[in-house]
Amino acid sequence: MLDHILKAAQTFENTHGTAPDIVYINPVHYEGLCKYHAELFSPDQDVHLGFRLAIIPSCTLTHPRAAMLPATRRISQVA
Repeated sequence: MLDHILKAAQTFENTHGTAPDIVYINPVHYEGLCKYHAELFSPDQDVHLGFRLAIIPSCTLTHPRAAMLPATRRISQVA
């Protein structure tokens, strides 16, 4: 499963010229990661993917999908 997630991130980077900051996965993908790569979720992990994972329902997402989220704008308060 990890290879599919990394391939989605690599394809995104090759297409857009920048690394994704999020990869969407479904619960089945997540279960596979937990089962075979538990070290990714350890508090003292040595492995960093370089992007966040977001879990989306299986009916919406069948394959991992990488994306770049828009930068958050700060709204300054006017007194």
